[in-house]
Amino acid sequence: MTLLPSSISQHHADYFSIIELSDLHLFDDPNKLMNGVNTADTFASVLSLVRQQRDNVDLLVLTGDLCHEPTPQNYDRLFATLNDVDIPFIAIPGNHDVTLELDSHLPFTQRRHLPVKADTRLQNCYSIDTDYWDLLLLDSSCEGHSHGKIDEQSLRWLAQQLANANRPCVIFCHHPMVLIDSAWLDEYTLINADRFWEVVMPYLDRIKAIFVGHIHQEMHKINYGISVFGCPSTSIQFKPLCKDYTIDEIAPGLRWINLYNNGLLATGIKRTDTI
Repeated sequence: MTLLPSSISQHHADYFSIIELSDLHLFDDPNKLMNGVNTADTFASVLSLVRQQRDNVDLLVLTGDLCHEPTPQNYDRLFATLNDVDIPFIAIPGNHDVTLELDSHLPFTQRRHLPVKADTRLQNCYSIDTDYWDLLLLDSSCEGHSHGKIDEQSLRWLAQQLANANRPCVIFCHHPMVLIDSAWLDEYTLINADRFWEVVMPYLDRIKAIFVGHIHQEMHKINYGISVFGCPSTSIQFKPLCKDYTIDEIAPGLRWINLYNNGLLATGIKRTDTI
């Protein structure tokens, strides 16, 4: 199921359990490679970790760049696979979900990027109420661009959601609204990050964490007292703290998130080479 009801109950007495998956970069041809990696195979390996925890997970959140080739049949195949996992899930777009990248044989900065419309099953301005928490999901993708931007209509929605309740909340978005200290990736973060922080500033006490994709690596930054967590990719990993585009040898993975009834949370990374 890609569309959830406005509320979802937790299975655990003390917490709501989420798994974040990001940056799948699936191709129409499941045998096609990206940087020598079969992204369909690496996604399947990460999904096997999810299946092992199926009875303990309340929700899967996919934070963008689901398809490197954003075609309806590619999403059809992905959502059919996720339906088979039998955990409620929801997905937001990333830049590759609204951009067809051409000339992959050229350096990244020389490739062409053609705008495409996001698949209608990908969400924006979506709120989910759990028993004790609010989850807020935003689309930061810009058609034809690698950087992100949250439009003013979405920011108004976010402000309204934050103002209208007093429960703890977490935000999910594709692009980070902080710099991650990799020069090449910091060119493609949220270009209106200052505006985002201006909007959420009156509600910082409600926001317990922000979870993002896009950067293909584990990350934890704190801005205005708010933790921003990056998620590893289910495909290739980007090496942290690099000036130029650099692939890391570390295994693909996922982020697990436990939202406790008392307003605290725990989160961590699980990779395919760990038990």
